[in-house]
Amino acid sequence: MDQPSSTDLLLIACELAVKVECRPQRGDGTDAAVYVSSGDTLARRVRAGAKITVSSNAEVMEPGLNVACFCWTVVMQVGAARKTKYLVWIDATPQELAALWQARGEAKAVRDSLPHSQRKKKPWGPL
Repeated sequence: MDQPSSTDLLLIACELAVKVECRPQRGDGTDAAVYVSSGDTLARRVRAGAKITVSSNAEVMEPGLNVACFCWTVVMQVGAARKTKYLVWIDATPQELAALWQARGEAKAVRDSLPHSQRKKKPWGPL
């Protein structure tokens, strides 16, 4: 099976997000404001074809001020609008996201192999 792209992993991270912060950027690169957003909103913008740059920390962050253990940083620009930076906080490691992506691919392959009359959303139970 293929390796997941960073966009595939980002979409799964959006589903599992504990907290999402939206930070519109000024022309000089500073944050204009900080808003609470949702993983659904970010995923919708990624699927809409925004130009994105994704990075994530591979090390577990120290507890304390952090909401979750891992943080994904997404910088995107849609059309001529100014850049927006999103911070996506999740508790799952990048390896867990890749395993979930692979399991979903295998489940889709099983579903696609069934005759049309036997296809259901989840004939094998929840993943």
